[in-house]
Amino acid sequence: MNNRTDTERRTEHPTITRRPWARFLIGFAIVWGALAGLGEIDATGRWGIAILVLVAATAVVVEMLLFETSLRRAVSSLGLGRPGGRSLALAAVVSGLVLLVYPAMVALTGAQLRLVPNWPWILVGIFAFHGLAEEIVWRGFAFRRLSIDRPFRTAVLWTMPLIAAAHIPIVINNGVLVALGAMLVAAVTSLPFSYLYVTGRGTVWAPALVHTAIDMFKLVIIPASAITTFSMLLIGVSIAVPLLALAVPRRLLLPGASPLANEQGPVR
Repeated sequence: MNNRTDTERRTEHPTITRRPWARFLIGFAIVWGALAGLGEIDATGRWGIAILVLVAATAVVVEMLLFETSLRRAVSSLGLGRPGGRSLALAAVVSGLVLLVYPAMVALTGAQLRLVPNWPWILVGIFAFHGLAEEIVWRGFAFRRLSIDRPFRTAVLWTMPLIAAAHIPIVINNGVLVALGAMLVAAVTSLPFSYLYVTGRGTVWAPALVHTAIDMFKLVIIPASAITTFSMLLIGVSIAVPLLALAVPRRLLLPGASPLANEQGPVR
């Protein structure tokens, strides 16, 4: 006869319950939906600062309502605090290497590049939107929540399919080839970007810097004859170069750090 109580049956497999996963997926859908919806309104970067503010506000509300987080903790969870200087310096080096794709493309094709009008303001918008706002969603919310009570690599692996799937709509506007390239870049860079997030003291500044460097193609007018070559180069560089960040040991970027701390307890 089975004399186990209902409580014993419920606690036999305590690792993941439907309710925590439901909260996470609902929260992710809301935060990502805000990012994607606002991005459809303007993907150029001109309204990047406004998009950043609205995405950050959405993330704070989700943390407070779904996860019963205080306002102060919800704001700090965005990852906009003081970054680790060494992680930020590493991100700057990696970003510089990513930008070498432009002289490489010129050398290979002989194409003449021109900056779009009003490019300084658009650059600010790209950093706000594609850098900070996207990293708040992917690292500040998704990776952070998935890393609670999980090893770093497991959290990254859980984040990858979410990020890749979020890039599927690109097929509609840019075609299958560009969409597959974007999905591949987003999935692979989940590893170095999460590493920069962790070594940057749980802030999004370092991954946002590299993320911006990858998306700076929006500042440049590429001749039609060189678009295919440039696209292939950018995809390859965007996948390979950020992985170089993993070659720098965590102890050098965050001296005295223990393995990824899970400060918030189980996903709620």
